[in-house]
Amino acid sequence: MKKTLAALAVGAAAAVGAAAPAHAAVDTDQNKTSYWEAYTAVADTCYKIELPDGVASYTLPDLPSGQQYSLLVFKAGTGSEPFEWPAELGTYSPTNGKDISHVIYCVTRRLS
Repeated sequence: MKKTLAALAVGAAAAVGAAAPAHAAVDTDQNKTSYWEAYTAVADTCYKIELPDGVASYTLPDLPSGQQYSLLVFKAGTGSEPFEWPAELGTYSPTNGKDISHVIYCVTRRLS
């Protein structure tokens, strides 16, 4: 009986260990601009801005004429939080209340 329980425990640990790298890869991909460029339904270019410790909100910069934001993504805590079609010069904060480690924003040509 003890051998059976030990074998089950080792098997469960191996299964959890095998699943961890796949989850980590998803989180790592979400830290890349290319992930978010593929996420949006429009042709856009994304930019990543690293922020110092203690930043709780971010204001999107003014854009040149003919452009608009298609996406804003916060990395705050353990996950990424996307906001679609954010307003130019808008100030945003993550809903989880955590400090922001980086933002990714995507820009496209202004849609009619």
